[in-house]
Amino acid sequence: MQELPNPSLYQRNLLIDDKFKVKEAEKLLSWFKDEVDFQMNIFLDKKIEEAREISEEATILVDEVKRFVFAGGKRVRPAFLYSGYIAAGGKAHAAVTLASLCVEFLHTFALIHDDIIDRSDTRRGKPTSHKAFENIHKSKKYLGDREHFGLSSAILAGDLAFTFAEEILTSSPFPQERLRRARYFFDQMKFQVITGEYLDVLGSYKKRLTEEEVLNILEYKTAKYTVERPLQIGAMLAGAEVAILESFTAYGIPLGQAFQLQDDILGIFGDAEKIGKPVGADIREGKKTVLIAKTYEWASKKEEQLLDRVVGNWAATDKDLSRVKEIIYSVGAYGYAIKLSHRLIDQAKTAIDKDKYVGEGKEYLLVAADYLLNRIS
Repeated sequence: MQELPNPSLYQRNLLIDDKFKVKEAEKLLSWFKDEVDFQMNIFLDKKIEEAREISEEATILVDEVKRFVFAGGKRVRPAFLYSGYIAAGGKAHAAVTLASLCVEFLHTFALIHDDIIDRSDTRRGKPTSHKAFENIHKSKKYLGDREHFGLSSAILAGDLAFTFAEEILTSSPFPQERLRRARYFFDQMKFQVITGEYLDVLGSYKKRLTEEEVLNILEYKTAKYTVERPLQIGAMLAGAEVAILESFTAYGIPLGQAFQLQDDILGIFGDAEKIGKPVGADIREGKKTVLIAKTYEWASKKEEQLLDRVVGNWAATDKDLSRVKEIIYSVGAYGYAIKLSHRLIDQAKTAIDKDKYVGEGKEYLLVAADYLLNRIS
């Protein structure tokens, strides 16, 4: 395993009075992303060589995983795993950085399959995996159904990323008992994100969901998967006591829900270039969000009829989408969702303030919450 720079190098460059206090969470994420990407590049290059031993053509599958991984993403989940480890007193920085790849590869698996489910053509402004494989089919002049080839190959690429996630955690340089305890939460993470995704898919086939139902989906598809479980995996790798897990839950669930709430807001009211997909795609998809749930609850009969015609309609025009956005804003759903996200973030910060962690980890958790507070105003 390659040794990474000591975190103190980063501290000297960006922090004040030698304390691990970061002014902007994005700076910390950028630093940590470099560390994670360093290890990921080594791992994937090794896997490409292993695939080449099977067949030169098999390398294309690993190449696509690598392309997808390095097409963007801030490595939020590995950062939370790392922070949970540090907050629980862990000291093996290089080892836990390597281990944190497991949640990023799991995320890669989930995104590749999610893009197929959502019928998305782009991710982070670049082709989704199934579209990338369609392009390969075209350039290689393969026979048969190009779309089916793209879907089949992307499913396999996602499955491959899943196996990489398993391999990374299993082979991480930690005592077996710590790995066993961490694996329990990793297994929970896998189970919950898949069931949460199913509830999300199911919701798109229902006319309406309540706010409570939406928040339940957010808890299992996003909050546990993005924040709570990575923190708990990191804590177990540090050999932490079970007591710390409850505080990570009290922090992780509301913060993760707020994170997804804000993603849903940006998906409708954000900038397409920044979010990496067409604005309004969630409306055409029929994605049931708090925004949509509250809009239906507060809309007039006439507005409700328009919502029924546009939400979940892949043929909806840009004018239709603009009208839905106007309704979301005018009935108060937009303001409600922002206030709810801020309330959840405050709840998360309160949970962390009540507990004692090693300074570096706690500071990151507080900074991550502050970052979300300033993400949408």
